[in-house]
Amino acid sequence: MMNTKIGIFLFGLCLSPPSFATVGGPQNIEVLGYEVKDQKLYLLRHYLDGRGRLPQLYYYNFKSKTPNQLVQVNSLYINPKTKKIDYDQDSKKFDQEIAKIKKRLIPVISLPKQNIQLKVLKTSKGTSPAWHDPKQKVPKWTYQYQIQSGRYKSPIQQAVSYKQDLRLNKIYKIPKQDKLLVTVKYLGIPFETGYHIEDPALLSR
Repeated sequence: MMNTKIGIFLFGLCLSPPSFATVGGPQNIEVLGYEVKDQKLYLLRHYLDGRGRLPQLYYYNFKSKTPNQLVQVNSLYINPKTKKIDYDQDSKKFDQEIAKIKKRLIPVISLPKQNIQLKVLKTSKGTSPAWHDPKQKVPKWTYQYQIQSGRYKSPIQQAVSYKQDLRLNKIYKIPKQDKLLVTVKYLGIPFETGYHIEDPALLSR
């Protein structure tokens, strides 16, 4: 589940210092595929802004006691010189490691957006400082929601949107697992004219 702490961390990355980013951009989810042996579903979050940082790798571990929890991978981002996490280093080594992972994966199955519902459980409207002038305010909506499809359902999710809009984007069937993966889209970045964020949610019986 994309919990509140991860959401705050991702949002913080969007608001990078000007030395890294001159323009904003959306965040998209790429589903890399499913690893049968270790029962892991791998995802990449792409940051399509002017910073050019490396995409963030995640996985769901269906063998764990918390299979709905999205696990963030940090090991691929260690800078060999500083020994610290560095999202702005050259992508060559990272791309090689992702290519190795992809060789172990089988693709997920894209499904039509039918017989699936995004149920908003709670909505609260507030304001946030405007990016161009902290003295000004922009509206924001905080959603708690759940996604259901027949007997499949997700844990309760949360999203903060700067437009009254929360929608299903893509739906996937995970091979060899009785689970679905859904991505939800909303205007989660108020920078400039606003940009969409895509979040994953895992549905189980």
